[in-house]
Amino acid sequence: MAEQSNKEDKLILSRAEDAVDFARNKYLIKAVGFLNPHQRTLISRNIGNAYGCKCLFDGGYPDAERTMFVCCPEYDEYDIDDIVSVIEITGRELVGLSHRDYLGSLMGLGITRENIGDILVSDSGAFIFVKGEIADYIVQNLNKIGRKGINTKVVKCSQAKIPEPKYKELQGTVPSERLDAIVAFVAGTSRSKACELIEKGLVCVNWEVTDNVSAKVCQGDLLSVRGVGRSRIRCFGGLTRKGRLGIIADKFE
Repeated sequence: MAEQSNKEDKLILSRAEDAVDFARNKYLIKAVGFLNPHQRTLISRNIGNAYGCKCLFDGGYPDAERTMFVCCPEYDEYDIDDIVSVIEITGRELVGLSHRDYLGSLMGLGITRENIGDILVSDSGAFIFVKGEIADYIVQNLNKIGRKGINTKVVKCSQAKIPEPKYKELQGTVPSERLDAIVAFVAGTSRSKACELIEKGLVCVNWEVTDNVSAKVCQGDLLSVRGVGRSRIRCFGGLTRKGRLGIIADKFE
């Protein structure tokens, strides 16, 4: 599994490097993706900006989880609607359909995951961010999600309705800023169990797997614990009389 992951990482880095070279040498815009957060972090650390080329990540709206790696000639600009399209899905009785339902129907059309960005689901339907070149194909061929009939149309990124993130505020104290202590707090479990989760590779900090139980967690860090969900550390407070550190975190629902 680790070997396969390493091969995939090398491939995505190679594609990103090729995109940088293409934009710089051909003076044309080139995009790679959609990328998952791990791939985005990988590219950021290894490539970042390059001479004569602007490199950035864009998923069609601020704070998108899945993004394109966009390489643009240094003195050029790009229009996200030339790269990303949004499929608006509406219909009757769509309440209860999940992200998995929409994704499964798209992949049932033979569309691979890298062609699909974020899927924003509501009771009335969904907005699905996709690569622009496959938008017409989806509209022509996607007529059901599960057994429920739908209507589809292509809209601009700015027309997508972005839901407000739902989260529960967690307040309390921790013995320190160590990862095992923070995971125990956000997961509502013991510190020994938190260590077990970390050492098994089930914890990500800012989208990167972290197996160091003593790693320092900072304000603003995003923690993902498999089976528990995601939490962002809003802030740390002062020390209590017993020497514990105050903490507030947002646990996403």
